[in-house]
Amino acid sequence: MFFFNLFSYWIDPIIIVCFLPISLVIYYLNFIYFLLLFGKLILILTNLIHQPKEGIFQRSSKDKDFLFYLLRRNLKSFVLRIFNYFPLPWAKILALKLFNIKIPYKTGVLDSFIDSDFIEIGNNTILGEGSIIMSSMVLGDFLLIKKVILKDGCTIGAFSVIAPGTIVEEGVILGMGSFTKINQRLEKGFIHFGRPAKKWKKNGDNFILTKK
Repeated sequence: MFFFNLFSYWIDPIIIVCFLPISLVIYYLNFIYFLLLFGKLILILTNLIHQPKEGIFQRSSKDKDFLFYLLRRNLKSFVLRIFNYFPLPWAKILALKLFNIKIPYKTGVLDSFIDSDFIEIGNNTILGEGSIIMSSMVLGDFLLIKKVILKDGCTIGAFSVIAPGTIVEEGVILGMGSFTKINQRLEKGFIHFGRPAKKWKKNGDNFILTKK
């Protein structure tokens, strides 16, 4: 309406209506840009007040680590939820990088959930649809935060769950619907699947499923 009223004094309304879709795109891009800018500024301010840390923390309003964890998580979740509707695939990766997640543009994130802190993802890694990468987990009255590392060339199957502290080495394939245990290490070059994930043997270019 602002666009229409501003230019209706000089331009024919029919012509304005033709340019209305372009104006909507411009306003949407401006909204996305300022959302990301202010989100990043708030995150910087939050980290200056209280730096994120790994460890086990009390799930209590008296614990500053827990309170600031909630603040950072909610802020990032809000911004990333907006970016999920952006039509370009690199938009979500841009938002993750600005929010201190180590992730290259060669990563395929699809429709996956990536936690808010302490996650490092290597080149040419693919995260399947519905996969969940967690660096934090609530266990009873405690909050666990532990760094997750996905090295180069990994493939995380659809609807799989990566638990806090997991290290996925180069070339690992995690099967669909699998999940890892806390602090689990998936060995380089092997297929892993199961609940929890277990290693299976690889034979040359063909995979022979032989339980180890």
